[in-house]
Amino acid sequence: MPSIDPSDAILRTTLELLAERGVHGLTVEGVAARSGVAKTTIYRRWRSKQDLALAALVDIADRQTQRPRDLGDTRSELLAFVMRLVRVLSSSLVGRVVHGLVSELDSDPELARTFREQVLARRTAELDHILERGVQRGEVRADARAGIAMDLLLGPIYYRLLLSGAPLTRQFAEEVVDSFLAAATKSPE
Repeated sequence: MPSIDPSDAILRTTLELLAERGVHGLTVEGVAARSGVAKTTIYRRWRSKQDLALAALVDIADRQTQRPRDLGDTRSELLAFVMRLVRVLSSSLVGRVVHGLVSELDSDPELARTFREQVLARRTAELDHILERGVQRGEVRADARAGIAMDLLLGPIYYRLLLSGAPLTRQFAEEVVDSFLAAATKSPE
C-alpha cells in the first residue's frame, strides 16, 4: 500500500483546521497533532502558520486553476472570471483563508511575495489570456492588458470583501465588468 506523502497529509489537515478555526486559530502544533507528522517536519518546510495556510491556499489554487474557456465574447469571459472569484471569496474556505492572510501580507514581505507569485500570478495569467482574446476579436483595445485590468476588476471585489462588507453579487460583478469594458473599449483621448 503506497504511503501518503507527509506534505499531502499536512496540507489536508491544514485545510481541515482552517475550515474549523480560521487562520487565527491555526497552529503548527494542531496540524502536527492531527496529521501525525512531527512539528520539526512541518517547520523544515514551512516557517510559520501563515506559510502553512498560504501553502494550503496555493494547493487549492493549483487544483482550481483553469484556462479560461472561449465563450465567444470578452464580456462573458470577464464576467465568468470575476464571478468565479466572487463565488470563491464569498462562500468558500479559500475566501476565509485569503481574508485571514491579507492582514499578514503587510507585515511579512516574504509571505506577500509568495502570495503574489503563487496565487495572484495565476489569476493575472488567466486574465491576460482573456484580454488577449478580446484584443484579437477587436472587442478590447490593445493597450488594455492585465496589469491595470487586474486592479480595476479585482480591486472592487477585495474592497467589498475586506473593507466595506457590501455583498458580492452577480449584479455587482456585472457593474465592475461593464465599467472596465467601457474604459477598455474607448479610444484614448
